[in-house]
Amino acid sequence: MKFNGKIAVLKGGFSDERAISLKTSENVEQALKELGFKYTSIDCKDDFIEKLISSNFDLCFNALHGEFGEDGQIQALLEEIGIKYTHSGISSSILAMNKVFSKEIFIRNNVPTPKYKMLDKEDINEIETRHLIHSLSISKIFSFNENSNILDVGTGGGFPGIPLAIMFPNVNFHLTDSIGKKIKVVNAIIKDLDLKNVYAEQIRSENVTNNYDFIVNRAVTNMTNLLSLIGNKFSKTNNHSSFKNGIISLKGGDLKNELSSFHNVEIFELNNFFKELFFETKKIVYVPNPYMDTDNQQVD
Repeated sequence: MKFNGKIAVLKGGFSDERAISLKTSENVEQALKELGFKYTSIDCKDDFIEKLISSNFDLCFNALHGEFGEDGQIQALLEEIGIKYTHSGISSSILAMNKVFSKEIFIRNNVPTPKYKMLDKEDINEIETRHLIHSLSISKIFSFNENSNILDVGTGGGFPGIPLAIMFPNVNFHLTDSIGKKIKVVNAIIKDLDLKNVYAEQIRSENVTNNYDFIVNRAVTNMTNLLSLIGNKFSKTNNHSSFKNGIISLKGGDLKNELSSFHNVEIFELNNFFKELFFETKKIVYVPNPYMDTDNQQVD
């Protein structure tokens, strides 16, 4: 059955790839014309949003390139307006634009890809460094076995849980946060990426009832408070030969006082793996279970 709705071809824009977008749209327009579809071309600069809203389009063919067109921004705008569009959704667009993250996924899944080196560039992709790469830094030290169960406490926008879930597709991830709006966003990303190994839930950490091989987090609170909330939620069976079940926490700064009451803590300096300034004071803190409290009493 032929589509008879109103089509908008989105082209041009304001990115550095404007010229190639205009070239792409020429071919798209020609193909639509030859196939008998009616369409309106819209150059996505200046006041194009009002035209999109007022014209009641049924479908947008996205011929945009680069920033705004391929990085999830136009996708988010169209979903907010309520217009269907071609190509990838919000989350997959964001991830595909992140070359380092994509390369790490290829490497982890044994997809042949050339070696790469990340070059410094001022103020580029802060999200990439501060969120995606920071989350994935855990995989530099830890490799989770198939069917392991991982709890992400205070996941916020899905970090470090979602990047790790993509990196380890055969591992089960439970992402928790007490704030409903954050979990709503995380669930939308999970759905968009079709992640079958991730479950996100609005729940306070102390109310989680399952047991896990590892508990990951990004400095949601100090280690003493964290262990008081989730210290009894580890699986009794250890399925990893390199590391006992325990907490893997992304932290920064001077941790001497915070960790003074804990034994067998391992600290991995991330500046040994990444040269960006952001990682200069960043660390991975691993606390195995059972740990020892200030009275040297074993806590299970």
